[in-house]
Amino acid sequence: MKILHLSHESLPDWRVEKAARSAVNIGHEVAFAGRYPKNYDNKTFSKIYELVWTAKARFGIPFYWRSVKKQLEKIIRQARPDIIHAHNIFSAKMISEFDLPFIYDDHEYWPVQARLLKEIDDLSSLDARFELVRRIRRKFINNYALRLWTKWEREVVASHPTITVSPRIAEEMKTLVGKTPKIFVVPNYPLRAESNKFRGPCPHAKLSCVYAGGDAYNKQRYPHLNREGLPELFSSRDMGDLAIIGSDGPPLENVRYVGYLKRDSMYMEMSKHSIGLIPFKKHWSHPYINPNKTYDYANTGLFVMCTNSFITIQETLKENCSTFEDYESLVSQLEYFKNNPDALYNKRLRIFEFAQNNLIWEKSEQELYRAYHVC
Repeated sequence: MKILHLSHESLPDWRVEKAARSAVNIGHEVAFAGRYPKNYDNKTFSKIYELVWTAKARFGIPFYWRSVKKQLEKIIRQARPDIIHAHNIFSAKMISEFDLPFIYDDHEYWPVQARLLKEIDDLSSLDARFELVRRIRRKFINNYALRLWTKWEREVVASHPTITVSPRIAEEMKTLVGKTPKIFVVPNYPLRAESNKFRGPCPHAKLSCVYAGGDAYNKQRYPHLNREGLPELFSSRDMGDLAIIGSDGPPLENVRYVGYLKRDSMYMEMSKHSIGLIPFKKHWSHPYINPNKTYDYANTGLFVMCTNSFITIQETLKENCSTFEDYESLVSQLEYFKNNPDALYNKRLRIFEFAQNNLIWEKSEQELYRAYHVC
């Protein structure tokens, strides 16, 4: 069977690639169509097709929408796929206009993503440099996008097999469409090959935490990922060290910025620490967010600590994580672990075993195959 992965974005995209590898493992041929990647080490896709999306096309404006559709028509004639694996709402809505079987892989849950993008734009428009006319125009566009993408989501989920990243979102989707659609849950867990590199956590002489993510430095652009004050907290309190993977920053005592790392190097860095943090300040979107880094932490033997608004993390990890209300609550828990290293090490052993047995991509592959089967 030939499967064409369709996206408005480019490679690398680890969720796209994991799904493609799963299909290759059972004998399918996979291709990709999206923004053409630069310097991409392709070891999975038989062919990569360039598909150029524009912002105006994503808003459904007819002239620009037709432009993308013409590109896709040409790609389909060349690729001759049996099934389309459409990633995110724009690709799903576009391919729904063709008479081809497809599954919808919703990376973001677009009704929430649209509302979040609206909030981000609204925060940006508060800048004094935005004159009144531009603010009004931007607000109109944001409201339009929220309505349009929610409508598209409802239409696609109601009529086609849909994959999402958590049971909570799956239940929300059922409410959205008003009936029981074909929904499959495939969380963003790491591959078995990645987790197998670790035999188990080692005890550490000094308490050290890690945060992975290069996207949480701007609370206006990323209000749902606001970790403002976290580095300063570690530099001013006696609660161990903090390593930040994925971004750079000013030198601070007890804080080390690692910068961007490829996945293998990221895992090796994580294994040097004892606690993995999801430290974002509370936000209305958190119940719908299931951060990939959570499961990378767990599979390298890090005990996970997160803000208590991340309900999906708590439901998944159960007793293998600890939650905090705010940074003062985080401080008190870290001080406890600093003074009780054996208790922390035992928690790390338990979460590592739990992750190795449960939080692996291959554990959810059957759900992906079922989605293809009913397509």
